[in-house]
Amino acid sequence: MPHIDVTDRARVHAEVQHFFARQIRLLDSADVEGFAATFTEDGRMHHASRDDDVRGRAAIVESLRANFAQHQGVVPRHWFDKLLIEPAGEDTVTVSYYALVTLTHADGAVTLLPTCLVDDVLVVREGQLFTKSRSIARDDLLLVPSARRAS
Repeated sequence: MPHIDVTDRARVHAEVQHFFARQIRLLDSADVEGFAATFTEDGRMHHASRDDDVRGRAAIVESLRANFAQHQGVVPRHWFDKLLIEPAGEDTVTVSYYALVTLTHADGAVTLLPTCLVDDVLVVREGQLFTKSRSIARDDLLLVPSARRAS
């Protein structure tokens, strides 16, 4: 996909869906290097709920390794839905979507993590999509007054 044709919404939607399917399988299989490689070299991943803002592939790898260390003994699955894809330039789209993460335990029990709103900026480089930035905000924190969130 050398350029995103903003008039061809169906193609853009299919390309973004395929990109996310490939990207999230890398994350769910704990291939943090492969996942980070789907970001631009200077890519940003911001978790508003953790006040975690990492920039660059190496920092993304480090952050994900720390997160995976906290979730050993489970199989994670990330579920993305309700994608709102908007053109933002010749080779750029913004994507806003809902995300749910499940953790499946060895006994079959499933833990649901708080749902999130995710905002991505995706760019085309050398015919491929990459994540330029990702911002993740947990829905449960929308219910907490901002003064309490800061503490």
